[in-house]
Amino acid sequence: MDLNLMNEGGGEFIRFKPSANEWIVDGEEHDLKGFTLDPSSLKTGWGLIQAGEAPDWKWDSQVGVKSQKPEGDYKRGFAVDVFIKGVGWREWSANGVGVLKGFQALWSDLQGGIAENKDKCVQASYEKSVSETIGRGQTRIPMFVVGSWVESPKMAEEIGEKSEPIAENIF
Repeated sequence: MDLNLMNEGGGEFIRFKPSANEWIVDGEEHDLKGFTLDPSSLKTGWGLIQAGEAPDWKWDSQVGVKSQKPEGDYKRGFAVDVFIKGVGWREWSANGVGVLKGFQALWSDLQGGIAENKDKCVQASYEKSVSETIGRGQTRIPMFVVGSWVESPKMAEEIGEKSEPIAENIF
């Protein structure tokens, strides 16, 4: 029996790459339309993300409460689990300014629904990215629209059932 332990692709993840204005899923460019986000999975902290190396994170003990900065080139960042239709669950983590601004806006938009939708996930559509000058450099900020609150796709994925199509069939 093959245990499928050898992943030559470098891992399962999703990233927004501002320099190329593209989404990367599992190391490949992906035409992202939207995802289902699990708010309960959010972690904030200090991240050291370098090309060719696994990210090194020092998580806050409480989401949004800044812990002491570790020595080195660590920057504030986040990680959250998202479900991408046709791909599955992936961790989205980042510590770049443009992505952080985009995620902060998304998080602020969904705050009103978290209390009344405990243990649910939220659908978010990726609309576009906008260019912004920060200091002497340029970045892109991903823009999202918050959609419906839904049961977690985790259960359906774990037991192998297909869930009903939802919201334009992009989730």
